Amino acid sequence: MERIPLKILSCFVLLMMVNASQTFNRTQAQIQEGNQEMSERPSGYLNWKTRTMGGMQFWSDVHFAGGFKIQRNSNTGHHRLISPEKVRLAWGNLAHCRAELNGLIANGKVAANRGKFVIALHGLMRTNLSMEPIASYLNQQGGFTVVNFQYASSRDVVAAHASDLRNLIEGLGDGVTEINFVGHSLGNIVVRHYLADVQRDGGKRDQRIKRMVMLGPPNQGSRMARLLKNSFLFKTIAGASGAQLSVGWEHLDANLAIPDFEFGIVAGAQAQESDFNNFVLRGKDDFTVSVDETKLAGAHDTFIRPLLHSTMMKQPNVMEAMLRFFQHGFFETEQTRAPIPADWKPESSEAHLDRSAKTSRVGSQR
Repeated sequence: MERIPLKILSCFVLLMMVNASQTFNRTQAQIQEGNQEMSERPSGYLNWKTRTMGGMQFWSDVHFAGGFKIQRNSNTGHHRLISPEKVRLAWGNLAHCRAELNGLIANGKVAANRGKFVIALHGLMRTNLSMEPIASYLNQQGGFTVVNFQYASSRDVVAAHASDLRNLIEGLGDGVTEINFVGHSLGNIVVRHYLADVQRDGGKRDQRIKRMVMLGPPNQGSRMARLLKNSFLFKTIAGASGAQLSVGWEHLDANLAIPDFEFGIVAGAQAQESDFNNFVLRGKDDFTVSVDETKLAGAHDTFIRPLLHSTMMKQPNVMEAMLRFFQHGFFETEQTRAPIPADWKPESSEAHLDRSAKTSRVGSQR
């Protein structure tokens, strides 16, 4: 009875490994080429309305309208249109799904996007279900329309996630008057890559973008990811994006922009020096990312509390502070705002690695 599930699991793991190796070296040109191929002319398939799981690790959102989403499959590149109830309404290429969605809008079955928006981005190896508490809070308490952005965090490279985010933002429509971001962990890196892509293409940042809250962002890379870079389990589950946070960080960091609008950073740290921290990290941490790794020059405010990386987005004090930042530009008050200077410079992560490697060699020689 146990052999069949084990075989299925083994095949699934093998598929994940093959997919990760294929996507790690994808270039921006290949990503754009794939998007163009899928959007040249409408081409769809026979569809039965089928309830889906909403995306999980193999689908990324590329378009949003009135709660309806068009998603791209990270393995095949084909697209699908799903309802707010996660029912598949059409599938094929991007042009076909857009045509189907436009038909629903024209018939009054889908409302056009209007007002103030927040785009929420989950972290590595998570899904947008992890951001549901934030999405509900911002909608109910702040009156924002929240796009809970789903992306295939472990199945594709960060450049692909950023490209999908860009497509979604550019398709929101003129009725949207304000755009904010809240990202957890890797989600912040996706936004920074998107901003760099716009700059690199010679375009202007969307002027509707107002503020961003970063939750546990690995802005200076992730020591945990680097230490796990040779782990079979980490490479299998974390996939292409996980590899970029570890062995590929230097290249990835060169393709990230610092937001030129107000952004605040929420970091987890223990209340007292004597409290337990992750022993493999340096300084205070949230057991996954250290406070120093979250820092980024020019932050408008910082909010450091005893939080865990995996659950900080569910904490009431974090959600309250986040809403204040979106509304006023500070987490608590203007008087207690704790910015990071624009000329702040991080200590090189490579220096950290060199010291760690040196210590390891000395210990082995003894």
